[in-house]
Amino acid sequence: MTINNSSVEVLQDQRWESITWKKLQVRDVVRVLRDVDSAKEFILCDYNRDADSYRSPWSNKYHPPLEGGLYPSPELRTLEIEANEVFTVYRDQYYEGGTSSVYLWEDDDKEGFLACFLIKKLFFLNYEDGSKYAHGVRGYLNEGGWDVIHLIEVGMEVEGMADYCLTSTVMLSMTTDHENSGTFSLSGSI
Repeated sequence: MTINNSSVEVLQDQRWESITWKKLQVRDVVRVLRDVDSAKEFILCDYNRDADSYRSPWSNKYHPPLEGGLYPSPELRTLEIEANEVFTVYRDQYYEGGTSSVYLWEDDDKEGFLACFLIKKLFFLNYEDGSKYAHGVRGYLNEGGWDVIHLIEVGMEVEGMADYCLTSTVMLSMTTDHENSGTFSLSGSI
């Protein structure tokens, strides 16, 4: 499975569409949903999707509810819970807020498993009162966004060693308009 061919839900023309990461544009808004059981947000993508439902990494339940959905094994679910807790701390300390999700599942093609680590951070300036929506906002930034996905393929452990492959994509955009910094818009991906 390659990351560029997997899909993610994005807002396009005021409708949610499923597109591949390869076609994702910097200005596309990646979809986030709130888990009603945990009251925590999670990111929607192919890696937590089954039919038209998405599995929350927090409650392990599908939204909307789905009978017979795919779930990680008990061992991977335990690791997924721990990874989400650790990644939440990392996200809060490094990105100063935002939304993160970690999903784990068995690799059908070979022994081992796959993991997807996602981060989304948005920032908007409220032009009516000048307040800023986001944690850790400094300077002259008017709006911006940061979407990150890390896909890790972990091979079978042999003699205490495991093979892994990491593929990362970062999408960044920011705009400023201030007398001290000038006006500019910057966006891109790596």
